[in-house]
Amino acid sequence: MRLAFVSPLPPLPSGVADYAADLLALVAEHHEVELFHAQEAVDAARLPAGLPLHEAASFLERHRRQPFDLAVYQMGNGPSHDFLYDLVSRVPGLLVLHDLVLHHARAAQFLEAEPVRAWRANPASVAARERAEPVLEAWRAELEYAYPARGARLFAAQLGTVGDLLPYAYPLFRIPVEASRLVAVHNRFMADAIREEVPDVPVECVPMPVGRVAVDARAVGELRARLGFDAAELVVGVFGLLTPEKRPLVVARALARAAGKHAELRLLLVGPVPDQARLESELERLGVRGRTVLTGRIPLHELAAHIEAADVVAHLRYPTARETSAALLRVLAQGRPTIVSDLEQQADLPEEAVLRVDLADEEAGLGAALRRLAQDATLRRALGRAAAAFVSREHAPERVAAEWQDVFERARERPAPASRDWPAGWPRREA
Repeated sequence: MRLAFVSPLPPLPSGVADYAADLLALVAEHHEVELFHAQEAVDAARLPAGLPLHEAASFLERHRRQPFDLAVYQMGNGPSHDFLYDLVSRVPGLLVLHDLVLHHARAAQFLEAEPVRAWRANPASVAARERAEPVLEAWRAELEYAYPARGARLFAAQLGTVGDLLPYAYPLFRIPVEASRLVAVHNRFMADAIREEVPDVPVECVPMPVGRVAVDARAVGELRARLGFDAAELVVGVFGLLTPEKRPLVVARALARAAGKHAELRLLLVGPVPDQARLESELERLGVRGRTVLTGRIPLHELAAHIEAADVVAHLRYPTARETSAALLRVLAQGRPTIVSDLEQQADLPEEAVLRVDLADEEAGLGAALRRLAQDATLRRALGRAAAAFVSREHAPERVAAEWQDVFERARERPAPASRDWPAGWPRREA
């Protein structure tokens, strides 16, 4: 099959870029694949050898000259996916939706556009408002299409005082889904939510390309020593972009309380920190800065060793875009006992593979889970074995490759979707 694979790619600091490389490693040899991106540079060494690389701006012309059997779009809730919005409705294909909530990234394309920012900086200027008006009207039209009878109020709220949770309540996936032959997601909650809102577009659940990375135990011990942890200490790890949604301060508060009875507890924060000065100040205030190591961003090839340097992992999320976390699956693949937020999209995780924390009382629940794991090595080992077995079974390379092959075939066989009465700003299908 001749595939156009449209996605962020390494070395972009994006989970979807890493995911794309892992997926291509499993499927590229069975297809004729060309890659389309919108970034300054691509790390070809991270990709299967010989795959043609093109700028996304050339996709439509290349497709006109020699049509692809299927376009595969990797879309998520971040600015690195903005370029897909100009393509996904022109050449309907397989939409791989990494986040149910696309609202934040899509809103930014309008509300952070230069004319709108200029008007916000000078709201009394009639000329600035007139220049911003076409952009604002396009955004209003999109909201009203996606949320009839509510879009106008949502638009007004976004131009006034808006709470952090509002975009999560209006995920804004309708038009990209309607524009697609088939949608692929990674958890059943997302699949059900999409089917409920857009019932005439088929949705498939597919496994993520995640597997255990072999790590030398001696290398892990040396890494722990370099990080300042001794063998008697119990290291609690948090992995990924350390935004407030990843709850690093909740973990720090819970660990501070648990350390009253378990002085051996230490905290390992692995990943970039948007506001490191504030985080460090909060860690000092909580009295845990001395027992915490922050690594910043690390190369992907070092991640598995850092995961295994942790004895326990805390993987909390709130609010959530309803994604399936590749970072979580990597942690489970390495056999780490893991505490997760009790979220609907994580219902697929076996009960014996994780400990769950109720969002209604996450700090107390996390503290109880940390104390339980600190005093029960048998439980830690059982959780770790079950976690690794789950990923090995559900995300085995041969299973991932086979299920993706089926999804490619089903998407290719589907007819292009019928025309919809989208807002005028949305590109229409190529003739």
